[in-house]
Amino acid sequence: MTPPDALPLPDPARRSVLRAAGASLALAAAAGCDGAPAEFGSPLYAPARGADAGPRSYATVLDLDGFGRGVMVHTRGGHAIKIEGNPRHPASLGATDIFLESAVLGLHDPARSRRLRRDGQALRDAGVFTTFLAEQRAALAARGGEGFRLVTGPIASPTQRRLIAALLAQWPGARWHVHAPLADAAAGVMLPLPDFARVRCVLALGADPLGPGPAQLAWARQWAEARRAGREAGRLPALLVAETSPCLTGAKADRLLPLPPAGIAALARAVAAELGVAAAAGATHPEARGLAAALRAAGPEALVLAGRGLPVEVHLLAQAMNAALGVELPAIPDPRAAPEAGTLAELAAEIDRVTHLLILDANPVFDAPADLDFSALLRRVPHSVHLGVQVDETALSCAWHLPLRHPLESWGDSRAFDGTAALRQPATRPLVEQAVAAEVVLARLAGIPGDDQALLRETWRAGWGEADFEARWLAALEEGVVADSAPAPQALRNDADMPTPAPVPQGLVAVFAPDPNLWDGRFASEAWLQELPRQLGQVAWGQAVLVAPQDARAAGLTDGAEVEIFISGRTLRAPMLVMPGQAPGAVTLPLGGGRRAAGGVPAGIGLDAYRLREAANPWVAEGVTLRATSGAAWEARLPDQAMAGDAPRVRRLAPGEAVPPLPPTRSLYPDWTYPGAAWGMAIDLDTCIGCNACVVACQAENNTPVVGPEEAARGRMMHWLRVDRVPTGPEEAPSVDFQPVPCMHCEKAPCEVVCPVNATVHDHEGLNLMVYPRCIGTRTCSNNCPYKVRKFNWAGYAREAGAVPVRNPDVPVRPRGVIEKCTYCQHRIKGAQDSARQEGRALRDGEIVTACQSACPTRAIHFGDINDPDSDVSRAKAEARNYALLGNLDTRPRTTYLARLVPGA
Repeated sequence: MTPPDALPLPDPARRSVLRAAGASLALAAAAGCDGAPAEFGSPLYAPARGADAGPRSYATVLDLDGFGRGVMVHTRGGHAIKIEGNPRHPASLGATDIFLESAVLGLHDPARSRRLRRDGQALRDAGVFTTFLAEQRAALAARGGEGFRLVTGPIASPTQRRLIAALLAQWPGARWHVHAPLADAAAGVMLPLPDFARVRCVLALGADPLGPGPAQLAWARQWAEARRAGREAGRLPALLVAETSPCLTGAKADRLLPLPPAGIAALARAVAAELGVAAAAGATHPEARGLAAALRAAGPEALVLAGRGLPVEVHLLAQAMNAALGVELPAIPDPRAAPEAGTLAELAAEIDRVTHLLILDANPVFDAPADLDFSALLRRVPHSVHLGVQVDETALSCAWHLPLRHPLESWGDSRAFDGTAALRQPATRPLVEQAVAAEVVLARLAGIPGDDQALLRETWRAGWGEADFEARWLAALEEGVVADSAPAPQALRNDADMPTPAPVPQGLVAVFAPDPNLWDGRFASEAWLQELPRQLGQVAWGQAVLVAPQDARAAGLTDGAEVEIFISGRTLRAPMLVMPGQAPGAVTLPLGGGRRAAGGVPAGIGLDAYRLREAANPWVAEGVTLRATSGAAWEARLPDQAMAGDAPRVRRLAPGEAVPPLPPTRSLYPDWTYPGAAWGMAIDLDTCIGCNACVVACQAENNTPVVGPEEAARGRMMHWLRVDRVPTGPEEAPSVDFQPVPCMHCEKAPCEVVCPVNATVHDHEGLNLMVYPRCIGTRTCSNNCPYKVRKFNWAGYAREAGAVPVRNPDVPVRPRGVIEKCTYCQHRIKGAQDSARQEGRALRDGEIVTACQSACPTRAIHFGDINDPDSDVSRAKAEARNYALLGNLDTRPRTTYLARLVPGA
C-alpha cells in the first residue's frame, strides 16, 4: 500500500479544482430531485407545506472539537440546503460560523467516501466486512479484548461514551486512546465559563475568545452585548491583548502587545505581581503596571484569560489574578475529559502489543506529531480499521476503511462547551448506501443490538425513565436542546502548585496555530473555506508562514518569498507572509494544510506544519532556523479591494461623538418615493468581529460558486459579500477594523444609468436588482460601481464543474457572461411577503432576515423597512454614528454603517 507521504501532488489547476469542487457548485439542496424522506423528527420552524417536497426545518447539533453547536437544518425535497443557528442552543444562540455554514458542502461532497475499502480496493459487498468483524470480535472476546485499541477524537457524546464504556467493561484487556490535535494539556480538566457580557476589562494572554472555536458564537454575542451596554453607559469595556499570532481578538484590542510565548509568560508574572499574587512576587515588565491598573479599576468585572499552547504556569497565574480581583469565574468539568483513555503517544509506545486497531473519525496519519511517525506504526498492526466520511490519509494507510455517515444524516447526541446536551437527528436520508454510524460500530463490538436511533433512545431512556420518555424525547428534538441538562457550575479554584518558570529560549521560535479556515485540517476538503480569504492576511487557496515585519527586514525577506524552515532535523518549504502584528522572535505555522488526501480539493494545497510538530511540545518549537530559498516567490496575499473616493472607509469616534453631516449636494438624478416598504441595511462596525460567517452564509444561500486558485488570484472570486480589513496604527501592533461590504443598493445607483440594456434596475421597494436574461456582459455597471461589489461570471463555473440540480431552488443559477451581486436576499423578502399575504396580515419587523444577518454572531447587521420609523434598522440609522460609505459621492446607499467607538479617537 502506498503511504500517504508518497502520494503525488497534482498541480491545482483551475479546471481540476472546479471539477473537484462540484459540491460547492452543486451544493446543498434540492428542488425536488426525489421524494422527501420519512419524518425523522418533529420540524421546529417550518412544518411541511403542500407536497412532500415542501420545506422543512430540523433542530440538530454539529460538533467542533467534540463540543456540540445547535443548528437548524433547512431542507427541501429531503435534501439539506442551508444551516442556520438554533436560538435555543447556548453554543450558537441563533448564529453560525464558517464551519457550520459549510456543513452542507461536506454532506453533498461528490468525493465523499462511498465504498467499503480493503487494502485500498473498493468493495461492493459490505457483507465481507460484517463477516470479518464477527470473526475478529469472537477472537477478541475469547481473550478479553487483549490487543484491541480504539482511537477517537475528543468525545462529549453521552451515547458514544456509554457504548465505549460498555465495550471496555466487556474487554478489560482493551484500551481507548483519544487523539485531539488541538488539545491543550495545560488548560486542565475544568472548563471556565466566562460571561463577557458583564466585563469591563479583559486581559487576554494568548487567548482568542472572539476567534474560531466551540464557544466563539456565545462569547462573541456576549462581548457585543458588553459593547452595547458600554455605549449606553458611556463607559466602553477595555480589551487588552498579548498575543504571538494575530487573531480576531487582537484585531479588536484597545491595547495590543505582540509577544512570543515566553514574553507572554513573563508579562503574566509581572501583572500578577502588580496584583499581589505571592507566587509571582518580584516579577517586572514595563507594561505590567498599566495593565494591572486597568484590571484593578474594573475589579470583579474584570477577566483574565490564558490561551492555547501556553505553559501551565500562565493558566495558573490567570486563575490567581482573577481571584485577586474578586472575579467569580464559574467552571464545569470538561465533558470530553476521559481519565480512562490514553494518549496517542502511549499507543505508540505499546504498538507491538496491538493486534486490532479501530480508528473512529480521526486522521492521525496526517495530524499526529511527526516524531510518532504514525503511518509507520500502522504498518505494524495486523488488523487496522478506519471509519470516516472521507478516504483520508489514515484511511489509505489502514487495511480496512468504512464510510461514515455525515452528522446531517445520522442520529446521535453531544454536549456544548457549558455541558448542555442536545440530540442530533438526521435532516436527510443517508446519501451513501454503505455508510454506517459510529455508534452502530461501537455497539456491534460490544454485542449491543439496535440502529443509531435505538441506541440514542436507550441512552436517554436510562436517564429520563420510562414514565414521560416520549414527551421529553419529542421536546428535545423540537427544541434542539435537552432541558436542564447542563451541570451546575462550580467555582474555578486555584489550588495547584505554581511550576518553576521555564528558561527563556534563545533565537527564533515557531508557534503552531489552527488555521482560521481549515481548523486542524478536517475542513481542508471544503472549497468554500479554501477560497475564503483569511480574516487577517487575505490568503486564499493556500497558507504561509507568518513572520513579523521586524524579523523580515532583518533577514531581507519579502512577502511571498519561499523559505525553508529547520526544526529538530526536519525541514519544510513554504511561502512566507510578512504579517503586521506578528510577535518578533516568533514565526507562526498554520496547521491543517498540505493534505495529501483531501477529498474533493486537489492535494498539496497549503503547508503541512504537522511534519515539524513533536509530541513533547506540540505548540512551540525552539531552535528554529529560517532561510530564503531560490524558489519562485508566491503571491500569497490577495490585494485589498480598492474603492473610489478619499473619504474614510471606517469611521472611528470617541464615545458621545457623532459623524459630521455631509454638505448638501445637488444631483441630476431625480428623487423617488417608495410608498410601501423600502428595504435598507445598517452594519455596526463597533460589534463586527470579522469572522466571515456572513460571507459563507451568503455563498450557501445564493448558489455562489468557487472559481479556483488561479481565478481567485486574478481577483475573480464570486462572493457577493466581502469583509474588508482596514488596519490602523503601526505595523508592529496594528488595530484592524472589519467592514462587510455587500451591494449598497444605492438610491442613485451609478451602475443603472450606464447599462445599455437596462439589466440593472430599481424595483418599487428600492432594491437594486439584476435582470439576468437582459445582461450582455459589458461590465460597464461594474466599472461604474465605486464600491466594487458587482461580480462578473467569467467562465460559467457551475457548468464547468458538471453541477447537478441540487441547489437552493429559491435562487436562480446565473449563466456565464452576466453580472451578479447581492440582492438583500430578495427571495426571502418575497417569501415572507407571500406568507403574510396568505395569512391576511402585515409584515412584522424582524420577520425578514437576510442570510448574512442570520449568521452574524454579534448581531452587527440590521435589516428591515426604513419607511417604518420604529423598525430596528431605522433606529440603527437614526444613531449619531450612522454614515454612508463614500457618502461624498452622493450615491445615497441603502446600506450604511455605524462607526466604531474608540476611547480617545
